[in-house]
Amino acid sequence: MPHFLISGIAALGSDVMSALMAEGSTAVRVDDIAGVAGVCAEAGPGAFAGYIQLPATFTVTGSTAVDRVHRFFGEGVLARFPAVEAALPTLADGARITFVMGVLPPEVWTGDDVTARAALVRVLGRAACADGPPELSVSVLASGVSAREIALTALGRNPELELLAEGPDGGSYADWRVELLGMISAEM
Repeated sequence: MPHFLISGIAALGSDVMSALMAEGSTAVRVDDIAGVAGVCAEAGPGAFAGYIQLPATFTVTGSTAVDRVHRFFGEGVLARFPAVEAALPTLADGARITFVMGVLPPEVWTGDDVTARAALVRVLGRAACADGPPELSVSVLASGVSAREIALTALGRNPELELLAEGPDGGSYADWRVELLGMISAEM
């Protein structure tokens, strides 16, 4: 029976957990993304068939637009990175990470922001593939998808949704990584 780790918005997390249970799976839910590391330390290596990272809930604060956007990114998309890093050792071979994008508060929303956040999550997904267990696959879902769609994607039963297991040109992730790193030059 597949066992999943879910983090993020409590109400959506509960619905996703129910959808997974309806498909014969079990799950552990963490409402606060900062609590993922503790749950993972307790679970141990290979405990989960997948990690479903839902958007988080937080209040955007700051006295200027620049400060608000900075806090939004810092407490939002960038907070996903340490949670994924903590989860990777607990994922079994062939596990799946499913990212679900969040809805932006009006005070920080711009068209560029949507693109930037999605790009950062894709970069995180590719880094997870590099550091994660063999045959790890990653999916990124837009906000507004149903709990059932999220559960089916996490179970590998929603093939029309985006997978990041392949490189951008359809080749392997390993080939993409070598090509990307080959473009980097270090100056000392």
